[in-house]
Amino acid sequence: MASRVRPHILRSTDRPRILCVDDEAITLRLITRLLEGMGMDVAPTTSPIDALRIFDEGGIDLVVTDVRMPGMDGLAFLHAVRARDLEVPVVVATGYATLETAIRALREGASGMIIKPFTGEEFVNEIRTALEGAQIRRDALQYVFVTPILDGVALALTAAIEARHLETGDHCRQLGGLGEAVAELLGLDDSDRTTIRIGGYLHDVGKIAIADAILLKPGRLTPEEYEEIKRHSELGASIVSTHEGMTGIAQIVRHHHERWDGAGYPHGLAGAAIPIGARIIAVADAFSAMTSDRVYRDALPLEEAWAELARNAGSQFDPAIVQVFPTAVERVSATDPTPSSAGAPARASPAR
Repeated sequence: MASRVRPHILRSTDRPRILCVDDEAITLRLITRLLEGMGMDVAPTTSPIDALRIFDEGGIDLVVTDVRMPGMDGLAFLHAVRARDLEVPVVVATGYATLETAIRALREGASGMIIKPFTGEEFVNEIRTALEGAQIRRDALQYVFVTPILDGVALALTAAIEARHLETGDHCRQLGGLGEAVAELLGLDDSDRTTIRIGGYLHDVGKIAIADAILLKPGRLTPEEYEEIKRHSELGASIVSTHEGMTGIAQIVRHHHERWDGAGYPHGLAGAAIPIGARIIAVADAFSAMTSDRVYRDALPLEEAWAELARNAGSQFDPAIVQVFPTAVERVSATDPTPSSAGAPARASPAR
């Protein structure tokens, strides 16, 4: 069977599924209990052949294997797993720990090794280390290889958004940069910063599906028109929810019009229940909109925009984000000092 990389990305609501193979039934029961105590789903078997069949059915996030087993030893089993999947973590548990065994296990792609007899704490720590290491590798691969692709797709969609209502100019790009700067100030990791940047690019992608007569209306919207334009957040989330890797971006698109006090849309989320990326983009969106000319009003003076953000901190906006936002604006302005880059804030009234 040809080697391939098969993604094992856990969704936040999933319980990791662990495949365990050990020909000693007592050891297998012990390992199963320990893993279940960690909140894992366990697929136990005493047969390496059965274990490969279970693995081929999919959905395995980590493998634990003994070494000395009849029919196929653990290192041959590990080799067979690696022929199927180069990334899934595999922990070798053995009572015959020799230097040769350790070297062979590493050569075959073992993620870790634990020596029998082991304590429950030792086993739990080894499993956690293997899962965390696998997640770090997946995040790194996504950041290095997937992020440039997402950036390109996001910017292409941004161009489509701006083609529909040109008064936004570089609005979407501004939000991406401002959002990423705020995320950095809040100490979020590279993956979160990337998600927030791309969420800023795509926050209004759902407006592609809104009629020009509403989207570009120069006067006040009717209640019916406003309800229609509010649909853009859910529509946009549906557009970008094409892969589970886009989940964080879709949350930003869906919830960037929620309010800290729970009076926003589409779901009326409040406080920390609103995804952090959506809270950040909400402030950046208001800032950018207030300081840009729109078909329905002129840009606000900078001082009024800052005052509006401060006035709505704790009601419309997360006050912690408002507090660090001026520093984010300074950083973005310093790296992109064009007039449209980030010189002033946006109106806190409902943005279109």
